[in-house]
Amino acid sequence: MKKIFIVIFSIFIIQIQTLFADFNGGIGVYVPLGASISQSYQDYKFGANKNEGKLTSGSAFEWGVGITPGIYNGFDNYLGFSLVLDLAYHRDVYAYNESKQVGATGQYQNIKTTYYFDTLTIGILPKVNIYNFFIGLGAGIKIPLYGGETTQNYNTQYNQFENSNSYYTFNDIKSKYKMSVIPYIKLTVDYLFYFSDETALGIGVYAGYDFGPGKVTDAIFNKNDFGAVDIGGQISFYFVDN
Repeated sequence: MKKIFIVIFSIFIIQIQTLFADFNGGIGVYVPLGASISQSYQDYKFGANKNEGKLTSGSAFEWGVGITPGIYNGFDNYLGFSLVLDLAYHRDVYAYNESKQVGATGQYQNIKTTYYFDTLTIGILPKVNIYNFFIGLGAGIKIPLYGGETTQNYNTQYNQFENSNSYYTFNDIKSKYKMSVIPYIKLTVDYLFYFSDETALGIGVYAGYDFGPGKVTDAIFNKNDFGAVDIGGQISFYFVDN
């Protein structure tokens, strides 16, 4: 039985080596520019005023810069497969129209409220190339390193809304939000312009979803979670050791 196990294990190792024999190391550098279309998931506590703090969807500009180190197979062929890491810095924004009371009048007004996070992205992004198209579908997490909130609060002395800005450290984020990471999924499609069999320029688009951190429950909400659909364009450069 031991010999049979050794033979099976040896065959498995040989197959793995054969599978990856044609893979080559490489790296991509990409810059995404796009829009975040925010979503909200709110559950009010029993008896709470459902006008107070209600969030409706808004949009905001996002950007970042990242690298995709990994192993590439058939990079300059008609059909290939790559397995890469997705490592990036990204500015993630959740923009909303928030309902706030106008003093003691009982009336409510929609105020622009934006939450933003400077995040470190860590994920995995398998890709296939078909002719000149490079298609990736992956997932991972974004770790907020720093953040903030911009909104308006009503000043009863001057009877008007005034700008308010808050800034969050990493420890602030951990205490204010239910999750200290933001899970995400992402689809990318690039069209490659080859300079050689080892280098290429990619022009493409991306779409994804961020499962936002969600604010810690308070006196009004049982749940007050964020989310965002990300869409945009990206430019990338690939360097593969063929």
